[in-house]
Amino acid sequence: MDTDSRKLDELLELTRENNEILSSMRRSQRFGSFFTFVYWTVILGSILGVYYYFQPTIQKYMKTFQTSVGIIQNFEKTSGITPADIQAAKNLLKK
Repeated sequence: MDTDSRKLDELLELTRENNEILSSMRRSQRFGSFFTFVYWTVILGSILGVYYYFQPTIQKYMKTFQTSVGIIQNFEKTSGITPADIQAAKNLLKK
């Protein structure tokens, strides 16, 4: 009877220790998940912040680019230059 009681006490002690270990593992997992979320929030927030900060500059360059493309297309229409001629000129400039 005494050995059964001792075994049950030992089993109870091991069960409590196991529960403490599992609880600490779960707590570590929660902290890890939280900090992973914070990490990605900071990264994505930084990207959006940089875009917001440089948005006027980006829009200015996009407008300049679109205007340039429009001028080139208008020039192509009025001058009668074919896309093959433009490609040949690009090839000459590469050399």
